[in-house]
Amino acid sequence: MDPDTLRLQHAAAVACGVLAALTVHILLVVTGYGLDTVLRGAPPSDAQQMTSSLAWWAIGASGFLGGFASAAYLIAAARGRAVVATFARRFLIVVVLAVCTAAGILSKTGGLGGGKDVLANLVALALALLSAYCGARFAWLRVNHDSDRVISRVTGRDAGAQAAGGTEPPPRH
Repeated sequence: MDPDTLRLQHAAAVACGVLAALTVHILLVVTGYGLDTVLRGAPPSDAQQMTSSLAWWAIGASGFLGGFASAAYLIAAARGRAVVATFARRFLIVVVLAVCTAAGILSKTGGLGGGKDVLANLVALALALLSAYCGARFAWLRVNHDSDRVISRVTGRDAGAQAAGGTEPPPRH
């Protein structure tokens, strides 16, 4: 497959993971369980710290799973698995429409205001980007590892020999 296509698929998977994480962030902030919970009291209580840490993990997990699921879908679609691609496409369309509608409605509430909101939102964006990248990268590495095993089973050679492009294994130094 063309390297530009792979880069585009990877970027799309990361973008989907970031959007999933930011949607979870919006839902948590609107319900009062966001990352900014710890910033609400002068000395934060244990409950506020626990709420903020759970929000941190929820945002990170949703970014990772969104990136991983999107990358898995794009890989399946690129390899011509029509049943998986068709089902996943329809499912993703429904999920994206539902999530965007809910996030649009719920984002119209007020927050703490000022620098605290900006700080919490930037932290959520950074966390979303990092976890979505890791999820998409994990999916690509998993697929490459699985394809190396298939190549070695089919050809009866080590995957390193196949990657070298020759008929003999690469020389050992």
